[in-house]
Amino acid sequence: MKTISTSAPDATSHALAEEAREVRDFIASNRSETLLRLFDFLLRQSIEGRRPKETEIAVEVFPGGPAASGVQGSQVRVGIYRLRKKLDLYYADKPGKRLIIPQGEYGFVLKSPDASNHNEKAPAEDERVRPRHGHSVRVAASILLLANVALVWLLFRGTIGVGGPADQPAFWRSFGEKTTVFAMGDYFMFISKPSEKGVEEIIQDPSIDSADTFYEYVTKTASERGSLRNEDLYAVSSDIVGSISRLWSYLKDYRLTAVASSALDPNIMKTSNIVYVGALDALNPLLKNPLFRASQFNCATTCYELVDRPSGRRFLSDSPYLLDDGIIPRRDYGYIAGFPGPSGNQVLIVSGTGDAGVTQMAGIVTDANKLEELRQRVGGNLRSFEALYQVRTMFSQSYGNLLLIARPINSDRIWETSVNNGSVP
Repeated sequence: MKTISTSAPDATSHALAEEAREVRDFIASNRSETLLRLFDFLLRQSIEGRRPKETEIAVEVFPGGPAASGVQGSQVRVGIYRLRKKLDLYYADKPGKRLIIPQGEYGFVLKSPDASNHNEKAPAEDERVRPRHGHSVRVAASILLLANVALVWLLFRGTIGVGGPADQPAFWRSFGEKTTVFAMGDYFMFISKPSEKGVEEIIQDPSIDSADTFYEYVTKTASERGSLRNEDLYAVSSDIVGSISRLWSYLKDYRLTAVASSALDPNIMKTSNIVYVGALDALNPLLKNPLFRASQFNCATTCYELVDRPSGRRFLSDSPYLLDDGIIPRRDYGYIAGFPGPSGNQVLIVSGTGDAGVTQMAGIVTDANKLEELRQRVGGNLRSFEALYQVRTMFSQSYGNLLLIARPINSDRIWETSVNNGSVP
């Protein structure tokens, strides 16, 4: 094992170094040289009492350095996210002190069991229903920027239908009574300054999911001031668009419209049926807060992992952003839930821990036999229910599913907070 020297041999530095020894062995066992370099660099800086900047980390840790592409900030934040996940795994069943990387900082802190942790978000329910997408990416062919809802309508209006209301299972016929709004799970994006080649890049960051958090981050991070800007951009995965297109085609004779999930408002929630299609971590608070009040699942640190409260079982997606370098993701989880809206309308969540799970769930809710199987498993009523499926996958492509859990949920009191004025519980 690599010996770690300390340039400031005080009690804090010594304690950090001692705690880090076994943690480092665990990080090394994951066979990711990049993650190990990041761990060693942050540890050396922390022992010396320094908090390095993103540019320093990029030069020391990531091959090619900042001159390679101008996305060093994204590389660093993805690395920090992955390292936090590895620390969570290491300490999952270990009581006592632990190494943490506080939010907004690039360095280690040794946390005692009774110490307050500013890395933890305040109420437990807020953490449960505030998942983040665990990666930072440049926009490429797999991402569709949502300039406006008209674009979405144009994408779907030419789809070929496979049946009208008379041909649908009873579950879907209830959606014909009102306008049905498709809410697409979308993500906040922002723009980085031009690279040395004069190219601006559009960035998705796991910790920045709205304009408010963007400005908070820029205000607190001096090194980013002037290098990032907000253009109110949101994006949705092309795989999610494909799933919505499939559903849109299936329900072509209904009264349909589409919005980005971020654009849902209390008026839409009351006047329309809602079909949400997208990953769990992109849910609008107007949907995710009531959903998780009724659900018997919790999101773990992110919604890449679900925890079944009655059994304690954990379901972790093989997200390519959580796995080690070179490992192909082969498992995802699909999630479907239905519950009544605030005015007796119907809400359907077609979701999952990743895009592959969402794609499979879109297939299930358009399959009369699968819906009947689900109806029987939850006791005969699809008004208020939830179901979890395991999905075989390779990256975003899915190849089959297995129903793991299906049950009714208690939705009697989920709307007792003030959705009328748009407040989020």
